[in-house]
Amino acid sequence: MNNTPLTAIRQLRFGLRVFFRGLTLANIRRIAVFMVRRFLLRKPVPFSVVYAVTYKCQCRCVHCSVADYGVPADEFSTEEALALVDDIAAWGAVKVTFFGGEPLVRADLPELVERATARGLRSSLDTNGLFLDAKMGARLKAAGIGNINVSLDSADAAVHDALRKQPGCFTAAVSAIRTCVELKIPCLVSTYASKRALKEGDMQRVVALARDLGAAGVKILFPILSGNWRKNEDERLSADEEKLLLGLMDPAYVYLEDALQMVKSRGKGCSAMERNLAYISPTGEVQPCPAIPVSFGNIREQSLAGIAAAMEGHPFFEKYGKCSMCLMNEPGFRESLFARGPARLPVRIDELGALLEKK
Repeated sequence: MNNTPLTAIRQLRFGLRVFFRGLTLANIRRIAVFMVRRFLLRKPVPFSVVYAVTYKCQCRCVHCSVADYGVPADEFSTEEALALVDDIAAWGAVKVTFFGGEPLVRADLPELVERATARGLRSSLDTNGLFLDAKMGARLKAAGIGNINVSLDSADAAVHDALRKQPGCFTAAVSAIRTCVELKIPCLVSTYASKRALKEGDMQRVVALARDLGAAGVKILFPILSGNWRKNEDERLSADEEKLLLGLMDPAYVYLEDALQMVKSRGKGCSAMERNLAYISPTGEVQPCPAIPVSFGNIREQSLAGIAAAMEGHPFFEKYGKCSMCLMNEPGFRESLFARGPARLPVRIDELGALLEKK
């Protein structure tokens, strides 16, 4: 993908069609305030906050990047979750992404989307599609959902279901995409670039299937060596495989990892480490992203505003902020992080002093 004025125009049109369709005055005001704070005042306000409302899930994906966290029993109540959405809005983010596990396991998800809408936040949802039927789709649309990302690991039903360890998951995902299209909710197919998919041409088939289903675009994730893949060095892409993957990018339809990062640097770099993204776990841990098991604090113990202030000048970001891809794919960092054999994840940032001091 070439960085030309035409490419930039196509990317802008794609963004407006998918992420900023139907902007309200409240959305526009929030974007304007974000731009001032981030680019004029140089405050590291995240453009997007990913809030994992639960780690419960019907699937047991072989590539799950949050598998290390288990299934905490003390996830936020509805009241706590609504208050957290308010705090995310106060932080200054433009968008909140509801994540999991599987977010639709929680019956109150439409209520959380509605609160986000009321606070001027754009909202999106990452889902496996199993609970996204016409009734739920209509509820989410009425609540003001901005876009929905449905996971498809393969264009082959048997392969997808085997990777997710859930029979019928492929059929449900395809049905969920069709539901979004019928309801005119912008829907992205979310997939990941495994060596198998690249070698067998499955990546191209997933993109073709997304087009056939009427999806608004395709988001491709790099393989992240965290969770179930933490020790799977064999999944690290070679230079030739990365080149093949980048060749699939289409500024009007297919992007890599994060749409904002794709515009800035063709997907190279990390939105979390560049402070465009932040993550909050089901139990209130504030992390750079779901895949990096490092917490800067828990909002049940201190305010989100206080944690955000502590993150602003933290040496963690200065030390690792220039990584070319996911920090968890850096062997030295990953090995050091788990060398202590932490009893629980995520690891608190104040436990990583020795790691931060390493050259």
